[in-house]
Amino acid sequence: MKNLLKSFAKVTLVAGLSIPILFGNQDSVSAAAFKDVNSNHWAYQNVEKVASQKLVTGYQDGTFKPSSNVTRAEFATFLSRMFDGTDRKNEPFTDVTDTHWAKDAIEEGLVLGFIQENDFKNNKFEPNKAMKRQEIAKWLANGLTASNSEYGEIALTIKEGKYTLLPVAEYYKGGLNKSEYGNVGLMLGTGIMSGFEDGSFKTSGNTTRAEVATILIRFGEAMKKKPTDFKGLNELVEVATTGTNILSASKFSYLKEEPFTNIIGKPHTFTQNNSGVATIEKMIFIEGDTLQKAMNSSIFAKMFIGKDTFFFEGDSGVIKVFTEMKFTSNREKLTIDDYTNGSSSTFISNRGIHDKIKVQNFGLTTLDADNWGAIFKKGKEVKYWTERFNEYGVDRLDGHTTDDETRFSFRRN
Repeated sequence: MKNLLKSFAKVTLVAGLSIPILFGNQDSVSAAAFKDVNSNHWAYQNVEKVASQKLVTGYQDGTFKPSSNVTRAEFATFLSRMFDGTDRKNEPFTDVTDTHWAKDAIEEGLVLGFIQENDFKNNKFEPNKAMKRQEIAKWLANGLTASNSEYGEIALTIKEGKYTLLPVAEYYKGGLNKSEYGNVGLMLGTGIMSGFEDGSFKTSGNTTRAEVATILIRFGEAMKKKPTDFKGLNELVEVATTGTNILSASKFSYLKEEPFTNIIGKPHTFTQNNSGVATIEKMIFIEGDTLQKAMNSSIFAKMFIGKDTFFFEGDSGVIKVFTEMKFTSNREKLTIDDYTNGSSSTFISNRGIHDKIKVQNFGLTTLDADNWGAIFKKGKEVKYWTERFNEYGVDRLDGHTTDDETRFSFRRN
């Protein structure tokens, strides 16, 4: 297939062909030409780019309509404009006539792999239907996979991962089907799409023309890179397969072939006072001694860290560790002293996640110092997240041992 991606640098598409650049020198239109997009609009710069590159055009009345929802026909057209190719696949849709204005774009989308026939029921494309965010994620994930099969393998790994964790509110709160994990994971990991301030991905939400302008620019940038270039993707894959991001998000390495998977779900009895039995399920490491540094260091930071998170500013010798645990209490009333003094493991923390807004937004269960023990009932297994600092000095050794002497251990390089 010979297609030309209108982008800023050479990329590789289906069949491994180099695709030259066509952006930027054509007859351009400025975002300033749209009377409903001024320089203060949050998407002004991206509207400027897609308008000048004629990916998304305005209307005859001089508007861009940044808040209008994007339809399937429109999105197919926008994607088609990113490419300059002649290959087409006859579309099978009964509601797309030979004279439909988006027919050619839809047929090109089928060739490029964005549009998959089996995603539509009864041979109906519904060209005027507003695109849901989960649908945009799927189309673009299809496109990434068509350009590089590694993206498809990554999406499958995230979808089927035994320990998959996605930093969006819907993961714990509901509203994100497992079938969507891979597509959403690709969008988050590459930065093509992201969540909203409340932590949600809004899978069933519509997408505006302003949002699509931003998404198209990010997609073009992502197409220039390899999957391994994205730290966020590396983290998502490591967590999906091993339950932790320790290797992709920190300078720690495993010691003596004692990886985190050794201890996942294995009992660790509080032998100091027999107050209960814990298991460790996931462990997320986040570097940074300030909020901004932490947010830049890990794709999972947005899930656990906020303005109320405590940092030892200026101290790079510690690292944040968030641990998902299960615990079964042996006591009718478990006190904080019972819990704190029951285990000698450094990874059994009695502190919940500091930023309560994150807890609320992402639907996290955590320990609450103001209502200690409320979630613990004798004989009932509960799952929750804890927060702690771990020493991060060079050559620092640490680890955790389960009842059967299985060990997880690591060292700072």
